[in-house]
Amino acid sequence: MAEIYKVKVFISWSGKDSRSHIVAKGLRDWIEKVIQLTSPFMSSDDIFPGERWNGVLNKELDSSGFGILCLTRKCLSSPWILFEAGVLAGGYGSSRRVCPFLIDLPPNELNPPINQFNAVVADKDGTYRMMQSLNQTSSGQLIPEEILRASTPASKSIQGDDKHFRVKHKIP
Repeated sequence: MAEIYKVKVFISWSGKDSRSHIVAKGLRDWIEKVIQLTSPFMSSDDIFPGERWNGVLNKELDSSGFGILCLTRKCLSSPWILFEAGVLAGGYGSSRRVCPFLIDLPPNELNPPINQFNAVVADKDGTYRMMQSLNQTSSGQLIPEEILRASTPASKSIQGDDKHFRVKHKIP
């Protein structure tokens, strides 16, 4: 039986129930529906009670091929975000991609070391560009481009400024 190749996606966030966390949860659920050949990981949802969180976190960081940093102005200098970004990057020779997903700030507000990664704004175009990057592997695309393009309008439901999203998650 052939083994199914899945891209492991590490979704980084900061602040329980913060905007960063809520957007990360929305991305986790949405990515899995759009590109079924991904395996998203988010620490708040994927570490089970009783597990040693640091061991699980280290394993997931080490085995992920793609990282998404859900960034707001509030969490831009979070030590955990910076730590996870560094581990995800894996050094200068690494082929791993790390994508800062900017929820309430423009790319020019990023500081080192996060500004070394090509960032996207959390809008329809930025979300689509990030998904294109995730969809592209060294073996080719995970799903056809036309399927990815057709599913992009759903990205509005994960944006932090979408009215339905804000009401559903009680964001003022």
